[in-house]
Amino acid sequence: MPAAAAPVSLNTGTLTVALAGNPNSGKTTVFNGLTGLRQKVANYPGITVEKKTGRCPMPDGRVVDIVDLPGTYSLVPHSPDEVVAMQVLRGLRADTPLPDVIVAVVDASNLARNLYLVSQLIELDHPMVVALNMTDIAARRGVAVDAAALAARLGIAVVPLIGHRRRGFDALKAAIISATRPAAPAWRLPDPLAAEVAALAAVVADAAPETNATATALRLLAGEDGADLAASRGLDGVSAALAAARGRLAGRDVVQTDIEARYHWIDALVAATVAATPEAGRRSLTERVDAVLVHRVAGLVIFTAIMASLFVTIFWAAKPIMDALQDGITRLGALLIGGLAEGPLRSLLADGVIKGVGSVVVFVPQIALLFLFLSALEDSGYLARAAFLMDRLLSKIGLHGKSFIPLLSSFACAIPGILATRTIDSRRERLATILIAPFMSCSARLPVYALVIGTFFAAQGPLVQGGILLGCYALGIVAAAATAWIGKRFLGRGEVTPFILEMPSYKIPQAGEVARQVWTNTSKFLTKAGTTIFCLSILLWALAYFPRLSDERIVAIRQAQPAAVVPSDATPEQRQRAEADAQSASAHAIASAQLEHSVAGRVGHLMEPAIAPLGFDWKIGVGLVGAFAAREVFVSTLGIVYSVGEVEEDALPLHEALKADRRADGKPVWTPVVAISLLVWFVLAMQCMSTLAVVRRETGGWGWPLFQLVYMNALAYAGALLVYQIGTRLYP
Repeated sequence: MPAAAAPVSLNTGTLTVALAGNPNSGKTTVFNGLTGLRQKVANYPGITVEKKTGRCPMPDGRVVDIVDLPGTYSLVPHSPDEVVAMQVLRGLRADTPLPDVIVAVVDASNLARNLYLVSQLIELDHPMVVALNMTDIAARRGVAVDAAALAARLGIAVVPLIGHRRRGFDALKAAIISATRPAAPAWRLPDPLAAEVAALAAVVADAAPETNATATALRLLAGEDGADLAASRGLDGVSAALAAARGRLAGRDVVQTDIEARYHWIDALVAATVAATPEAGRRSLTERVDAVLVHRVAGLVIFTAIMASLFVTIFWAAKPIMDALQDGITRLGALLIGGLAEGPLRSLLADGVIKGVGSVVVFVPQIALLFLFLSALEDSGYLARAAFLMDRLLSKIGLHGKSFIPLLSSFACAIPGILATRTIDSRRERLATILIAPFMSCSARLPVYALVIGTFFAAQGPLVQGGILLGCYALGIVAAAATAWIGKRFLGRGEVTPFILEMPSYKIPQAGEVARQVWTNTSKFLTKAGTTIFCLSILLWALAYFPRLSDERIVAIRQAQPAAVVPSDATPEQRQRAEADAQSASAHAIASAQLEHSVAGRVGHLMEPAIAPLGFDWKIGVGLVGAFAAREVFVSTLGIVYSVGEVEEDALPLHEALKADRRADGKPVWTPVVAISLLVWFVLAMQCMSTLAVVRRETGGWGWPLFQLVYMNALAYAGALLVYQIGTRLYP
C-alpha cells in the first residue's frame, strides 16, 4: 500500500480531539480524566446516539475540545452508535467537526484485538496518538508492552496510561498538541488484490484528489456502505472501474483477505513489542473471582443476594436522612408562610410549592443510594458479569445478552435504557427490548414505592419493606419476561446474533467517578423536581383550589354541622375543647366540600367508577392523572390534594394524612390491600409521556408506542383488579 503523507506537526490553533477505541478499553475514563467536570452530554442531532464533549486545558495554555465517540471494534459499522463513530472520524457529520487529532485508546492487556481498529484509523491519515491504557492490568497479567518500540513502528506517539489512577495524562496532553500523522500502513495484501486496489485508487485519485484514494478503493471493493462511498461511486469513471475490478476478483472474499492481511501485520507488531513476564503463567485475581461470580448456579444466587441487599439498604440507610430532610422542609415552609395572611398566595406556597415539590424531594436520599450502588457495581466490572449470567435466561424469551445493560439502565430511567438499545445489532431484538424496558422499575417510581411501603408497612421493619420493594422490581421483570416471550411469537425469531461480551478486569470503584455519576443522575432528578414537578404542582394546586365555594354554600355547610354537645356539668376546659372540636369539624367539612367542588375533585369523581374496582377513590384518581406526566408527580399530587383538603393549622404530614383518610361510611380509604393494588398498578402501567416520545422516535412511528400504552395499562388494570378483589375477600 502507498506511503502516507509525511508527518505534520499540529502545535498551533484550536484543536478538536476525538477519542476512539474498543468498548471496555477505558476510553470514557480517559475522557473524564482529560475533561474533569468540563463536559456535557447530549444527543447527535436527529438520532438518539449519545454525544459527549468536553474541554481540556493544555500545557501551552490552550483549551481543546474533546469528543468521546461511542465504542467500536471496527470502522465497518453494524449498530447505530458504531455508525456515528465512523461518520465523525471520516468527517461525514455536519454537526461535528472533522477531528484534528485522533486519540486511539487501546487496552494494553489485549493489544492484538485493539490494534485492528488502530489499523483502520491509520488509513484515515489524520494526526494520531495511541493512549496505551490499563498498563497496570497488563502488568498483573504478565504482559509488558514496549511503548517506545510500538511508537517507532507506528510512527506516532504511544503514551502509557493508568486511566483510573490519573497517571500519564500530562504526557498524553503533550502528545496531543504535537501529534503527527502515522507512518505508511505496512500490511501487504496479496498481489492480485493489491494490484486491483492500486488501479482503482488511481481512478479515484484522478476524480477526487482530496480523498485518501487507496483507502477509498479498498472500501469500495469490500462493498462497505457509507455516504462518502456512495458519492465516490458517482465520480467519473469510478463506477465502471469498480465493476471491472470486481469482475476480475470474482470468487475472492475481499473483506476476509483484508482482515487476514491486517492480522498478519498485527501479529508481527505484537511479537516485536510485547513480552511475557513471570506473572504470565499465574491465574489472575479476575479469573479466580469469576470462577465464583459467573458460575451458572452460584453466580445467579450471588446476583440475587446483591440486589436484595441493595433494596433493603435503600430503606435502612436512607430513613434518618429522609427524616431530617422532611423536618427541614417543614421548617422552611413555616418560615416562608409565617407572615402571610390567609388566601390564595399562602395556599399556593404552602400547598402547591412546599407540599407538592417537597413531598418528592424528600425521597432524594433513596434515589441517590440507588445510583450509588449501580454506579459502584458498574465501575467495579461486575455488571458485565451480570449480563453474561443473564444471557442464558434472556435467550429463552427471545432477547439477547446485550439487552441486559439497556434493561438495567432502565431501572434508573427507561429513556437512557431505550437509547442504549442501539448497541443491539438485530432490529427484532432491539424492538423487543424497547417494548419491555418501561417494565423495569425506574427511579421515578421509587418515591411512590417508598411512600406507600413506608406508610403502610413501617411496622414490619426494613427487612419486610425491602422484600416488598424487591417484589415490585421482580414483578416488573416477570412481566417484561412474559411480554418478551409472547412477543417472540409475533415478532418472529429473526436472525440469531451471537452474544460477544468483553469482560473488563475487576477494580476498586473510583470514588470520584462514582460520585460524579451519583451527582449527575440525582441532579437530573432535582432539576426535574425544580422544573417539571414545580410547574405541574402549581397547575395541580390551581385545579384543586378553584373554583371556590360560594359564601351561601359555606354558610349552608356550617349550619348543617351539629352543634357542640357540652354537658351541663362540664368544666370550662371541657366546654372550650368541645367547641373547638365542633369548629374543627365544620372547617374540615368546608375544606372537603371545597376540594370536591374544585376542577380536580370533579375530574376525580368522573374517574372514580372506573377505578373503584381497584380500591382507588377519587383522590387517588387525581394522582393517577398527574402521574401520566411523570410518575413521581403522583406523590406531589397527593401532597397537594390532601393538604388543600385540610385545615392548615391541623395539616398532617402526607403519610399520616393517608392513614387518617376515611370514606363516607367511616372506613379507611387506604388499607394494605389498596396499597399493594396501587403498587401493582405503578409497576405495570405506562405513565411517562417522555418515554413514549422516545419510543416513537426509536421505532419510527406512533404504532408501537400506542400499543405499549394500551397493553401496559390494560395489564396494570387487570393486575390491580385481581389483587384488590382477591385481597378484600381474603382480608375483608
